[in-house]
Amino acid sequence: MTRWARPGGITGTPSVPVREIHASGLSVQRGEVLVPTVFGDELTERVSCPAAPLVAGSLQRKGRQVRLAPAPRYADSGADGDAVLYLATCPRPGGGYTAIAAATPRGDRLSAAVAFAAVQEWAAVAASRVVLAAGSPWCNGALRAAEIYRRAAAEHAGSGRTVRVLGPLSLPPETAAELDMLGVVQVTSLADAAEGDVVLFPAHGVSSQVRAEAAERGLVVIDATCPLVAQAQEGAGRLASRGQHVVLIGQRHAAAAAPIASRAVGQVTIVENTGGTTTLNVTDAQRISYMLQPGLPVESASGVISALRSRYPAAQGAPPSGLCYAPSDRLATVRAVATGSDLVLVLGDPQSSDARQVVAQARDAGARVQALGSVFELTPALIDGVTTIGIIESTSAQSGLAAQVIAAMGGLGQLSVVRRQVRTEPPALEDPQDGAGRHLRGGQTQAYRSATAVAPAGVTGPRMAST
Repeated sequence: MTRWARPGGITGTPSVPVREIHASGLSVQRGEVLVPTVFGDELTERVSCPAAPLVAGSLQRKGRQVRLAPAPRYADSGADGDAVLYLATCPRPGGGYTAIAAATPRGDRLSAAVAFAAVQEWAAVAASRVVLAAGSPWCNGALRAAEIYRRAAAEHAGSGRTVRVLGPLSLPPETAAELDMLGVVQVTSLADAAEGDVVLFPAHGVSSQVRAEAAERGLVVIDATCPLVAQAQEGAGRLASRGQHVVLIGQRHAAAAAPIASRAVGQVTIVENTGGTTTLNVTDAQRISYMLQPGLPVESASGVISALRSRYPAAQGAPPSGLCYAPSDRLATVRAVATGSDLVLVLGDPQSSDARQVVAQARDAGARVQALGSVFELTPALIDGVTTIGIIESTSAQSGLAAQVIAAMGGLGQLSVVRRQVRTEPPALEDPQDGAGRHLRGGQTQAYRSATAVAPAGVTGPRMAST
C-alpha cells in the first residue's frame, strides 16, 4: 500500500510529497530507524540518498537509535510488509532523482511517527540552492610544515629515536592525529630531549636561544619554519646588525613574535596598537625600521604605521614582497562569502578560537551565521527559505566536513556550488629548506576572486569548481 502525505512545510507551503510504503525485504530492528544511504525497489535502479545524514541528525535529536546503511531492493507489499518506508524524492537535472528516506519495523508506531516527521520536515525544505564555498583555512606555510612533519615521522619510525615537535602547533586535526599515531611527541621545550633525538621546528619558528640549545644537546634538527617567517627573522637580524631599531608590529604573545624578536635582542620593540607608538623610545630617530609579524592581516598594521611615521618620519618598512598576505586573503574571503549569502555555516568546533573569530568576522559583514561541528547538526529550520548558503571552514574543522555538508545539501534539490576565494600573489619566494630551490608561491600583490558556477549536483554529489 502506498499512502501519500503532503507536508505543510516549516513555512506552511506544501513542498515535496512523502510516500508511506509497506515494504518487504528491508531488515529493521525494533526500536531503531534505518536511514538508507542508497536504496532500490523492484522497478527502479538503486537511488542515492545524499541527505541521509540530515535525516539521521533529526532522528538523533529526537532520541531515536539510528542506523545509516544501504538498503537492499524491496517490494511494495501492502499491509503485509516487514517494514514501513517513508520516502520523498527530489528530481535531478538531466533525469533521475535523489531520495529522502527512513524506514521502521512494522508495528513500531512510535518510531514510525518520528521517522515520518523527520522525512517530512526535510522534504518541506527541499529546493534549488547555491553554495558559496570558501577555500581552505590553512596557509602554505602551515601545510608545508605538516608535510615536513609527516616525512620526518615516517623516516625515523622504528629508528629508536624520539621525534619531538615544538609547540604550540596549529595543524589540521587529522594531521595531529596522524603524528600522534606515528609516535611524534609534542613538547613546549627541549628539557627532556636526549642526544640523537629528532626535533622539529614549527612553522612559526623558534628563538635563537632554542636553536643554540638544540645544537648544544646534539639533537637532529629538522626546520619547518615558514619561509616568510624565516625571512622576517633574518630581516630583523640584518636590521639590528646595521644599528637599526626594529619595531615589530604584532601581538606580543603570538607564537611567531618571540622568534623574530630574538634576532634583534636589545634593539626591538613589539608594538600591538597605535598606543604603543607613543611610549616607543629609540636612541636615534633616523635609524628606525618597522616590520609586520607574519600571521596578521596586513590591513591591521595601517593605523600603527601611520602613527609611527607621524612620530618618526624616517621610519622605513619592509618591501611588500616579504609580507604574509594569507591572513588578509582569508579575512577578505570570509567577507566575500558572507556578503553574498543568506546564511553562513562556519564549520568546526564552535568553541575553538578560530571558529569564534570567523563567526565574528562573518557577522560583522552583515551575515546570519551558524557554527556547525558536524553535518548531523544541520536543521531544517536553519535553511528554511534560504537560497544561498556560505560555507567557511575553521582550522578546527575535520577534513572532508565541507564536502559532507555540500553533498548532503545536494540531496535536497538542485545545487550549484561556487568557490569564492581572494588570493594575493607577491613574487615567488625561494624556500630556504629545499635544496632543489622549490618556490613557495604567494602571488603578486594582486587579488582576484574565483566565482565559477558548476553544474548542479548529481546522484554522486555536487562537484566543486577549482580556482
